[in-house]
Amino acid sequence: MGKLTYLKHLKACAEAAKSFTNGLVANLAQTVTEAMQEMEDVKADKQNTKAITIPTTGWGIDENSEDYPSYCDIVVAGITAKDRVDIAIAPNSQAAAIACGMSPTNQTLAGKIRVWAKTAPAAAISAEYWLNQGKE
Repeated sequence: MGKLTYLKHLKACAEAAKSFTNGLVANLAQTVTEAMQEMEDVKADKQNTKAITIPTTGWGIDENSEDYPSYCDIVVAGITAKDRVDIAIAPNSQAAAIACGMSPTNQTLAGKIRVWAKTAPAAAISAEYWLNQGKE
């Protein structure tokens, strides 16, 4: 094999190695892109809080509840029974929430959040909620 043939062979090998490596890099880039898209699809979005007021009127009585017989439904468009909300009472409304015996739990229903208390509050309670959307 002459020098010229040998150099052509080396050049062909280098070209083949370059093509092979480029293919691997392209596959890796595609795999990383797909993995990042999948993580984006399943990650929890940063939750936004929404202000609500728990009123002094519009409370009902649940005859089946001994601990927290009073309840109030707060209308929230788009909420479903499969959703979950976390409610935080504003610091300036803590005394009113304690005085009425506000329950630490709540329930989501179609179009509303239900809160419970021992009695209806004497003053409106300022709060905010975070919505964790459930799977339908």
